[in-house]
Amino acid sequence: MQTEIEIKFFVASDIQEPLSNLLNSLEIISSAQVGLGNVYFDTPTLDLRRLDMGLRIRRSDNFSEQTIKCRGQVVGGLHARPEYNAPVVGELPTLVSFPDDIWPSLAARDDIQDKLVAQFRTDFERKHWLIAFEGAQIELAWDRGDIVGSLGRSEIDELELELKSGSAQALFGLAERLAGLGGVRLGAQSKAQRGYRLAGLGKPLAAQPLPDVSGLAVEACITLGLQHWQHHEQLWLESEGSERQQARQGLLQGATLLMEAAATLAVAPPWLAALLIQHDVLAQAAGEDETLLALLHHADLVRLQLAIAAWLHLGH
Repeated sequence: MQTEIEIKFFVASDIQEPLSNLLNSLEIISSAQVGLGNVYFDTPTLDLRRLDMGLRIRRSDNFSEQTIKCRGQVVGGLHARPEYNAPVVGELPTLVSFPDDIWPSLAARDDIQDKLVAQFRTDFERKHWLIAFEGAQIELAWDRGDIVGSLGRSEIDELELELKSGSAQALFGLAERLAGLGGVRLGAQSKAQRGYRLAGLGKPLAAQPLPDVSGLAVEACITLGLQHWQHHEQLWLESEGSERQQARQGLLQGATLLMEAAATLAVAPPWLAALLIQHDVLAQAAGEDETLLALLHHADLVRLQLAIAAWLHLGH
């Protein structure tokens, strides 16, 4: 078992040249390019989804591997989930290849095995670089391709930073450099989450009420505020009309919750001043779609979200 720790960015513009310039300034240990085909599995009644597990088979020209990811945590664009990998032969995963203790019971595991079906697939070209950065080894992957489900397809254009060894602080440091490219934003949704929705099996994105934070610790309030902000940021990008208006309000509510919670701390977090500025900018841009779209991909705002996620993840 390993705990995958990665930071994901969604790419919204042509970053080829600035990314090449950034890579030229870094210490590259190795690089490669590979085509990857991935099929995701679950039962017709989504037993794995209810267990907060994701199961896939990944294939390329020279390998086939099955992976199961278990319940983890998403803070900002940082994803931390336990995952297990094993070789696979045939078209279906073999759940006995994974540890017994990840299942509610072995009977439940075997029942799921008997009912497994393919639900959706992702096909993409991956360029990846292993980078030495601030004493850590970090893999940068650029995935471009498609998610395909029964309801259609959706483009994949993502950058992922995965910590291979060293400290998570270095991971955030390199992520800040990527945020400086412009045209990217933190991605809180995994390919699997997007795939379930395209297969008609996931809850559609919808506006959510601001969570009740009474009695919660400040750090929990900040976490919920960031999640609320990013959920409605994604909803705004995918919606229109009255739903887009609701998403705009939710985005601002999340940022306001963050600001109010941080202001109660005895020692102000280092990102609070930037949050106050970006909150005002978001409020002013809220009624102008083109302005807000540009703002959501602006390096200053993405760095702010990264700084909040780092403060929460690394301990302050």
